Amino acid sequence: MMSRPKLTISTRALVCQDNDLRGEIIVGAGTVLHPQCRVWATGGPIMFGSGNIVEEHVVIINRGPEPLIIGDHNVFEVGSVMEGMKIGNRNTLEVKAHVKTGTWLGDECVIGTVCSTHENEILPDRTVIYGDKNDRRIYSGNKANQMSVHMRHLEYLMQTLPKFNHSRTST
Repeated sequence: MMSRPKLTISTRALVCQDNDLRGEIIVGAGTVLHPQCRVWATGGPIMFGSGNIVEEHVVIINRGPEPLIIGDHNVFEVGSVMEGMKIGNRNTLEVKAHVKTGTWLGDECVIGTVCSTHENEILPDRTVIYGDKNDRRIYSGNKANQMSVHMRHLEYLMQTLPKFNHSRTST
């Protein structure tokens, strides 16, 4: 039988009940964990900052002894996998993206659809990985508008998900 996870969930976060949570997990204010996601702290804890969105079929795993720290306002799109050591703020892992073991993401990085990092890689701020060869570049544009879209997305999820899903509280 699987042991119950040790959850610390902010009163302003939304963690749906129909997901697979293991180990010590701390969920910051405004973070949303959709149903059908897996968050496994099999080594050290996983610590979510505020305003993150974790969509369906996302897998976030911490096998190492150190905490996996997830910053603020990150988006983990459907089927993406996070096995890295640390992720900064305002990053996007697009559909089926994969951040491999030991990797650190800076701020405002984008891992494109079906793209992946290398193991033990350190990505500088604003790195974009894209294309079938996992090409890389540094984004030089303005992302100011993206934050307002992210906040509206969070508001919508906070209103809609509880209508169709039960939520969890701290244990």
